[in-house]
Amino acid sequence: MTLINRLGYAGLIPFIALPLLYSQPFWLSSADIMQLYQLYSALILGFMAGVLWPVLHSNTATAAKLNRLALLAVTFPVLSIIALLLAGEYFLPAQACLFVLLRVAEYRSGLNQQYSAQYCALRNRLTLVVCISHLVLYWLVNSL
Repeated sequence: MTLINRLGYAGLIPFIALPLLYSQPFWLSSADIMQLYQLYSALILGFMAGVLWPVLHSNTATAAKLNRLALLAVTFPVLSIIALLLAGEYFLPAQACLFVLLRVAEYRSGLNQQYSAQYCALRNRLTLVVCISHLVLYWLVNSL
């Protein structure tokens, strides 16, 4: 397993641990765990959108297409922060949608074709776990 894979999977630890801690808070309150989760989620979405920048710099597309892709890359972290500020109790499903939409945007824009097959599979697995984590925590928040 490459370092990139290990780092990707290690990045899932908070997405798995924090929902588990939410239902049984030991060191932090449920509110603190939720705030930490939300901030981590926004950070990771911004990071994943930022990964597009090196791909854009190596892209041979027209300037107009590169400009659209650059705007697309910065849109996701901005929407994530807006959701954090305004979405309230709906932040978790909104954020899950943003993670999925980022992958869809990578496919639709053709950027995904510049990734290796191994990286595409990794991104799909990581995105799936992250989305499930958001939905599980949303369910926990609304059922406890």
